[in-house]
Amino acid sequence: MSQTSEQFKQQIEAMVLPIAQKLGTRQGFFEYWFQILPKCKSQKTAFEIVNLMHYKIFKEEKYTSFDSFKKQKNNYLKSLQK
Repeated sequence: MSQTSEQFKQQIEAMVLPIAQKLGTRQGFFEYWFQILPKCKSQKTAFEIVNLMHYKIFKEEKYTSFDSFKKQKNNYLKSLQK
């Protein structure tokens, strides 16, 4: 039996929602970056992918540059050590 367009839309939305919930938070953004990092050629590539996903979902970039992301990531990692 084939899917209706509405069923397909619901299926896609169900897949996007958990990613949107994760990328919408600072912690989730970093966790997702770490999750895809082993699959990417570089840290910057992983950042660009996650930042693009954030842009596609929320219509704005989470970080304006890779340098700004690195600074925030370092602060985040330091906060975990406390």
